Amino acid sequence: MASWNEGLRDRRRRETRLEIHTAALRLAREHGFDKITVDMISAEAGVSPRTFFNYFPNKEGALLLGPTEVPPDLAAEFVAAGTASPREVLADVTRLLVREMADNPPERATMHDVFALAHSHPPVQAALLARIEGFQRSIADAVAQRMGQQPEDEVPSLIAALALTAVRTGLERWSREVPQSAEDDSPIPYVERAMELLRTLSAD
Repeated sequence: MASWNEGLRDRRRRETRLEIHTAALRLAREHGFDKITVDMISAEAGVSPRTFFNYFPNKEGALLLGPTEVPPDLAAEFVAAGTASPREVLADVTRLLVREMADNPPERATMHDVFALAHSHPPVQAALLARIEGFQRSIADAVAQRMGQQPEDEVPSLIAALALTAVRTGLERWSREVPQSAEDDSPIPYVERAMELLRTLSAD
């Protein structure tokens, strides 16, 4: 029973987090980021400001969703693959990130609005970069475990940075495109193209 209740609790937390994020983004679209407040977002999402702060530190953070760490099961599978060259590890990291994206696909309109807000509002850009930096540390940790190094060592840090740069580049390009069909509305080809370009540029 406890396990079942915990599953319901986790699901409700995810739903509440999404409701707050959706409300923040909707209000930012309608009124402009500078004019919205935590109280406005909370009211729109149907939660108290206290509940808001249980999920997000500020209104900038509420605009952002997405992974903050590599899922433990994917990280364990990645590490268990064993030692390999930095080039092979980078390729495996990019495949891991694409796989995570396939499991939790973003919405194009949402990503478009988030990137647009980040480009025009320095506080949103700072929050986005902080979120990316946290995710990058998680990737570097998994890479370091696999390579028998420390997360702050040069190679794990660089591999994590390169992989996330490719992901962000692909996502930004995808968010600006007009979808041709529902079946075509996936960021993965754009991310894979950025990763392939990265491999081409780094080839001997």
